[in-house]
Amino acid sequence: MKKPHRQSRMMGLLSLFVFLFLSGCTPQPAETSAQSLTVATSISPIADLIRQVGGDKVNVINLVPTGLDPHDFEPKPDDIRKVAQSSIFFANGAGEELYLDKLVQNAANPHLQTVVLSNGLNILDKTAGNPGNPHLWLDVKNAEHYVETIRDSLIKVSPADSAYFQANADKYLNQLDELDQWIKVTIGEIPPEARQIIVFHEAWPYYANRYGLTILRSLVHSGEAEPEPKDYAELIQLIKQKNVRALFGEAGFNPKLVQQLAEDTGVKYVGNLYDDTLGNTPNSNSYLAMMRTNTQAIVTALK
Repeated sequence: MKKPHRQSRMMGLLSLFVFLFLSGCTPQPAETSAQSLTVATSISPIADLIRQVGGDKVNVINLVPTGLDPHDFEPKPDDIRKVAQSSIFFANGAGEELYLDKLVQNAANPHLQTVVLSNGLNILDKTAGNPGNPHLWLDVKNAEHYVETIRDSLIKVSPADSAYFQANADKYLNQLDELDQWIKVTIGEIPPEARQIIVFHEAWPYYANRYGLTILRSLVHSGEAEPEPKDYAELIQLIKQKNVRALFGEAGFNPKLVQQLAEDTGVKYVGNLYDDTLGNTPNSNSYLAMMRTNTQAIVTALK
């Protein structure tokens, strides 16, 4: 009477062995097929560049939610989990992700590759004690360098899809070339004496240098502290002396300070230039749209 029971138990053990053998008893290496490739980055403008190259073969996660200030961002446990499940973390570098080393360490994924997109570019204000100004992507030529690095990194992880990534990158680089030329021509419509601006924070030197603007001052500097009363008075005097035509606020940052300065000087206030974040509307939800919207806003205000 016991024999069928023993046979049943043996068959059960055999079935369990086959299941374990087929499914694998040990953790498997990260999936390298681009169909399921997941990559992470910090901010939404970079995420869009990655999507343009990766297309529908890459799932892109940006840690800093659209519309928020990345300077105050600290990764949460869920962010660490997302990075741990990624094949690549695309960092901007130049101090944009001060949390990077700790984030990668906590993710504890030995297969995770970290790619710093600003490597090889000229970083402004970089000194021994300062990683420099991180906002390189606001010069379209720097964004092209980012795209080329993204392309090469994706091909390295998923060489089977190299032709797909190459084709996407080629198409997008042509669009970026057209954008770069359009910005130059459009900024050229501003009278030379009016091509001077005051912005909220130090995000704009790369854009200004590339496209022929002069940044007179930023309202806040590296520490993001509001100006002292003496500095604020000097700003008012500078605006009057230079006949500044507009003051520019930025998406993701509190507009009150710029609005107050505009009110105190009688100068036009232009809100929501996009730099560290994309927007949620068709004219701001991609890198191309963001750059066109910024340029149109600047030109309209200064002409």
